[in-house]
Amino acid sequence: MQANQKQQQEISDYAAVLIRCKARQLVGRAGFTWDDVEDLEQEMTLDLLSRLPKFDPEKAAHTTFVARIVERKISNLFRDRRREKRDYRREFGSLNDHIQDGEGETIERAYTIDQDDVDIRMGHRHRSREEEAHLRLDVSLVMSGLPEDLREIAEVLMKTTITEAAKSLGMPRSTLYGAVGRLRPFFENAGLGDYL
Repeated sequence: MQANQKQQQEISDYAAVLIRCKARQLVGRAGFTWDDVEDLEQEMTLDLLSRLPKFDPEKAAHTTFVARIVERKISNLFRDRRREKRDYRREFGSLNDHIQDGEGETIERAYTIDQDDVDIRMGHRHRSREEEAHLRLDVSLVMSGLPEDLREIAEVLMKTTITEAAKSLGMPRSTLYGAVGRLRPFFENAGLGDYL
């Protein structure tokens, strides 16, 4: 029993040394810095601990298992860092950096960002207020030129889903899809095909 406990202690020492070395090797790659080393060690350790119950000595040595888990976690860390929304290469400065505005004054970069841009990046809106105003105007022009039966359908579809619109209009969805097919050319001809 003591030999088994000693072997487990050696294995955990091996894992700790491996994780420490791998975390330091990541510095300078994928935007990781020396400030990230502790966080990287912690992430690799937690991942390893969560997977240790799956270790099967019949399939591989414990050190092999540990090495594979750590390597897989590193691959996942690289993949996550390169995802578009987290890509370290897109960061070009802090919002708290001081820059020159158009009038020669020094201000924080955060004050140069338009609220529409912030709302779009945060997912609160899909387009700027100006684009929305233009779109509303364009849609109202197309709506005014629609035949009466299609106008009613378009007005309902602007506020609900196809299923809800079919119930509201008292028609089968297949009939409604046919009407949508007749509506489409009106909007495409007005240059609004991308919004369909």
